[in-house]
Amino acid sequence: MKSHDPIRSERRLLEALRAAETATLALRDYAATVLPPGPPAAGGPSIGEEAPARVELLEGGWLAVTLEAVLPRRGDSDRSRFLAHSLRAAIRRAFPDRLPPKFHICVLAYEHIYGPGRRFLDHDNLELKHCQDVLEAAFLTNDTSALCSAFQCSHRGERNATRIWVLPAEAFPKWLESHRESWAGPPET
Repeated sequence: MKSHDPIRSERRLLEALRAAETATLALRDYAATVLPPGPPAAGGPSIGEEAPARVELLEGGWLAVTLEAVLPRRGDSDRSRFLAHSLRAAIRRAFPDRLPPKFHICVLAYEHIYGPGRRFLDHDNLELKHCQDVLEAAFLTNDTSALCSAFQCSHRGERNATRIWVLPAEAFPKWLESHRESWAGPPET
């Protein structure tokens, strides 16, 4: 008869949980790319229906993508994948009957908004990759660094959020001037 090893059992349970979570995230990601928005035929909520993201096409051809969260720390892949899934759903909701606009040469301006009491994170600690991959696939004709620049700024706001502006390159100086409060505020210590 085998003796029960609680440490080994706990380790196996944690490995099984990790594998199940990874499979669930992969399935959600896949479903978000192939399922149409709206309620499924059998009823119930659809993938991404309650997503905390929205996409707006603004005057001048600018896009504003708003996430109701500060981007996660680098290495927090579960949360990053969830945000990527939410972004895909928001893009489908914003452009249900037509293709989204495509940018050839552009700037992605990341506006990190921190609510009261939230500690600022260094930009190099924020995970941009998952969100940027979704935005590039949806809105860019080519994601080479020679055609797509990125800018990051942080400031206080009423609640946590991240706004990602997708701008034609020639519009970036105008964005800087019209959104001075986003990047020219007093530094926080």
